[in-house]
Amino acid sequence: MTTPLAHPAGRAALVATARALADRSLVHGRTGNVSLRTGDGTILITPTGADLATVRPSDLSVIDAAGAHLEGPPPSKEAFLHAAVLRARPDARAVVHTHSPYAAAVSCLDGLDPDDALPPLTAYYAMRVGRLPLLPYFAPGDVRLAACAEEKAHAHAALLLRHHGPVVAAPGLDAALEAVEELEQTARIHLLLRGTDHSCLTERQRTALAPSHLPVSVRLFSALAIKKALDETLLEAFTSTTGIGVDGVYEPTNVLLDQIEAGARPDVLVGVTGALEKLAAAGVLDASSLRPLTRVGIGVAVPRGAPAVDVSTADALVRALTSARSVAYSRTGASGVAFAALLERLGIAEEVNSRATVVQKGFTALALTDGRADLAVQQLSELRFVPDAHIVGPLPGEVQHYTDLSVALGADAAHRPEPAALLRHLTAAPAQDAYRAAGLEEPHP
Repeated sequence: MTTPLAHPAGRAALVATARALADRSLVHGRTGNVSLRTGDGTILITPTGADLATVRPSDLSVIDAAGAHLEGPPPSKEAFLHAAVLRARPDARAVVHTHSPYAAAVSCLDGLDPDDALPPLTAYYAMRVGRLPLLPYFAPGDVRLAACAEEKAHAHAALLLRHHGPVVAAPGLDAALEAVEELEQTARIHLLLRGTDHSCLTERQRTALAPSHLPVSVRLFSALAIKKALDETLLEAFTSTTGIGVDGVYEPTNVLLDQIEAGARPDVLVGVTGALEKLAAAGVLDASSLRPLTRVGIGVAVPRGAPAVDVSTADALVRALTSARSVAYSRTGASGVAFAALLERLGIAEEVNSRATVVQKGFTALALTDGRADLAVQQLSELRFVPDAHIVGPLPGEVQHYTDLSVALGADAAHRPEPAALLRHLTAAPAQDAYRAAGLEEPHP
């Protein structure tokens, strides 16, 4: 059995950036390299001799913060350079190094200012790059470059290597790609203007446009139902590409509502649709941002390795529930409220509840792993979050209950671009693949 690769979303985002560099002619042949610092502190990096136009997620190397090879194929021979820049820049997650022709040409010119190799010709260069120190020449792969690069990178997100090319660090892969492309275009403009009368931005204009390196994050409140999709795919992909961190709070919707009632104000909220509609009507959420996200049904699980039980019909479900030693469910989450009502309708509430394991909040299937229960009932996506639980099926159609989930911006966050970016990410078409993989369905039309 093949072990799944760690950080699949980060790998996919890094590969997309590598191919974008090739598509935009910022790299050629087997030149250039890209890296991404992951949430656990390791660094994904393109391998040595890679063609960035064809590199695959499984081709990536993993190094540590010191640049030492941990796993995967041998990393780029300039892995030490990426590690050095990332050590110097705690605000950065991504580094792009190219041999793009115009920037490389500038690196060969005489008379460059070692503290500022390119003049501030355009506003976008000032915003995305800032100042560009010129590092002395070192042969490719010469590890002595690391100390020099690390020293300069403390104060500068972009560096120009003499007779070589640019190195750009950024909070996310998108920003790194934009910056290296802007640097290349400015180098081209600079070469076109050589020998002509031209002006640059004033120091005051340049300072006003200087990029900010302060970390940016979004506060997300989310129902537990989509935690698996968020943790395994969506948030890593979002932060890797945008550089925007996400501070997540994951609880049943009712618990989140209690926190909001007590004064908490998330930037983005994912929860039961009806609850979000009421918060929007009350002005707590931005009503214009409210979007349907997904829906999820209720399922039944047993401990992994235990005999399967039949829950394919209402009668079979009743037999399974009444013969179980103990059934675990939650009374605070949407699924628990619906399941408690179902027990009443089926006429078995007293019998099942007399020996039930009631979980106040969290994943009910954890009660299977420690022996408290031999059946667990919860939303299918939440059951999947516990790897030692085996889902025997959804509730049969005649008694199934679906919970519709929506997403919205907090009223106080509606004007900020970062929460809006997360909302777009969570509602984009690719996110539906992550929801389906986690046991959720597309929202009901």
